[in-house]
Amino acid sequence: MGTTPACDGRTRSALAAAVSPYLLAHFAKSQLWHASTLLFGFFLTEACGLNASAMSLVMAATLALNGVVDAALGVHWRGRMVGLAGAARLQLGATPATCLFFLSFCATPLLGAELRLPWALATLLGFRVAYPFIDVPQNAMVALAPLDEDGRCTLLARRNVASGLASIAVGGCGGPLLIHGHADLPWLAWATTLSLLVCATGWWLARAPVTGVAGPPARRDGDGNGAALRFTTILAALTVMVAASSLFRALEPYYAAYAAGGVGLLLWAGIGGLVSQPAWLACRRRVRTSGALGAAALALLLAALILLGPLRTTAAGVILAGLGFGAGTSGLWLMLWAAMMHRAAAGGATGYVGVFTCVSKLAQAAAMLLLGHVLAGSAYRDTLTDPHSPPSLLIVAALSTLAATCVALALACRHRAASGARLRAAVSGS
Repeated sequence: MGTTPACDGRTRSALAAAVSPYLLAHFAKSQLWHASTLLFGFFLTEACGLNASAMSLVMAATLALNGVVDAALGVHWRGRMVGLAGAARLQLGATPATCLFFLSFCATPLLGAELRLPWALATLLGFRVAYPFIDVPQNAMVALAPLDEDGRCTLLARRNVASGLASIAVGGCGGPLLIHGHADLPWLAWATTLSLLVCATGWWLARAPVTGVAGPPARRDGDGNGAALRFTTILAALTVMVAASSLFRALEPYYAAYAAGGVGLLLWAGIGGLVSQPAWLACRRRVRTSGALGAAALALLLAALILLGPLRTTAAGVILAGLGFGAGTSGLWLMLWAAMMHRAAAGGATGYVGVFTCVSKLAQAAAMLLLGHVLAGSAYRDTLTDPHSPPSLLIVAALSTLAATCVALALACRHRAASGARLRAAVSGS
């Protein structure tokens, strides 16, 4: 799962053997999550007859519920989960119930019209409650593994690639089946295949040799990379980052339909996020976290400037803006996860992970409510072609906010690194 000088040969071999099952399990689990965020809203309006305002409220409320369960589980398991084996058993035990709720939700079109909405709401609630039982243990395994800081960051970058591929898979397979009206046997066949994949990869991960390895006592790595940010600082940056990026992603289909001639920003954002992961790892090693965050801010500002200028409705402009958004947000996301895992590796991993993902989902829920308010107050079908209309400016504001978050976090990293250097100098001089 990475590198660590503290491991013996047996542990290193076990870690290497566990990389594939872990990444495949994350890829499968992420498809469940992307389906629930990218497709379920459309499903509620088109297959269940829910109006758009009610749909956004339902999605926001269930996201908030998911976040609360994340935090509750993380705090409950804090100190109880002593190693990788325990985390692997927990995630495996939760996969059947989670997949059953997912399949039940996807089977809604098989019911009569009067039963669809209550069935969909009940199974969606069940899915939101069950999913954290897979998510929190799997995420915590990064901190529980006997890895050094660079090893954890490398594994997180690989996870980001797996998650990006999962998003593309959902958009390329499940999305067309739902959007083009195939919400019966082909749709259910896709959902069943995905559920079986989640169960199979969860089982493979639980049997990976690394789950039998007891890591060395948890310790903090050196603070020279500026990673030891306060947890409250990490959560504040996470809140702003998730809210802003969720607004951008939710507005993108409207922008593609009414301003960009059908050319989608998110496809190019996905590509930018995938191909930039090795670059962010190299950048972090070469110029530290603060330097990588500065580069991410520049990419996001470039995307914002393009969407304010004459290139905003051209294919070239959309491609460049999408690549800038994807690369910039993936860099910020990697640095935030690495900073959180630095804290989690010192102990109480599930507590940190649960609170982190809880805040992320609460921010996403708030963004959905704000988006509904903005769209309801604007004739967005006509005004999105105007770069100075409220919906257009909201897209640019989201990008600018993400860039400002990168800059603020970079300054916080520099401040923490400078404070640590002064403290070490004072101790060595005494």
